[in-house]
Amino acid sequence: MSEATDTLAADECGYSIQAVSERCGVNPVTLRAWERRYGLLKPSRTAKGHRRYSEAQLARVQAVVQWLEKGVPIRQVQALLDSASAGDELTPEPVWQQAREKALEALESLNLRRLEQQLNGLIADYGHARVIAEFSDPLREQLSLSSSLSLQASLLHSLLMQKWSGKALSLSPGRKRSGWMLVPLGDPLAALELAMVINAPLWCVDQPMDYEALRQCFVATPSFGVIWIADALPGAAQRARWLPADTAPFRACIWGPLARQLAGDAAGLTVLEGSREDVAEALQQYNLESL
Repeated sequence: MSEATDTLAADECGYSIQAVSERCGVNPVTLRAWERRYGLLKPSRTAKGHRRYSEAQLARVQAVVQWLEKGVPIRQVQALLDSASAGDELTPEPVWQQAREKALEALESLNLRRLEQQLNGLIADYGHARVIAEFSDPLREQLSLSSSLSLQASLLHSLLMQKWSGKALSLSPGRKRSGWMLVPLGDPLAALELAMVINAPLWCVDQPMDYEALRQCFVATPSFGVIWIADALPGAAQRARWLPADTAPFRACIWGPLARQLAGDAAGLTVLEGSREDVAEALQQYNLESL
């Protein structure tokens, strides 16, 4: 049995790594990096070698998250955890600004290998959600402001597509398991980025699907829901093909800057509001097995 299949509740040995991940919003890969690379966590082990976290360790994870949210680099967190007064004198380094500057240098020299190595390190230390919000989102916006950087913007887009696609494949539900299907109505990267933050069983396709095809998917796999990612405005004929004209037999949601506009032309769509993190939290209320 793997750690991922352990119970999400505390047992006599403590919390599993998956339980801590669910409660604190930190990917298990990142929790392992905090333990191995920085010594921030010291979970115990079961007889089979599975990590178990005490209440104190759970609180420590939450404290790490709080420091990171304040902009403190991961390598400075250990000292802050060990000294309650250290934070009063600390001036956090502009870790994300520095990371974006290094990325720009790599892109300007067309050194994608260096950029990928940097991206891998950031993901391991901070997790996908924070990397997207603090690193790739602002970097893509910065590149979009200058037409002279269109090549660099395209290279970054391709690299992110590659990285997030590989991770999305690992999130695909097992046989006869429930999950969300993310369907882009514009740039497929938008769906992949949402998938990285949801970090739950899902399928992520790279182009719009005919609504009738989605209905057939539901017949074969009844426990699933669909989230349309609305960052582009399809034509009338495309909307008729891609969006439901009547109430869908599955959970049907839409999110993105054009979500409300498109929901007005379709039937029974639940509009998801806010950031990617807000969407991930909102989805927890839905029981896909109940349909």
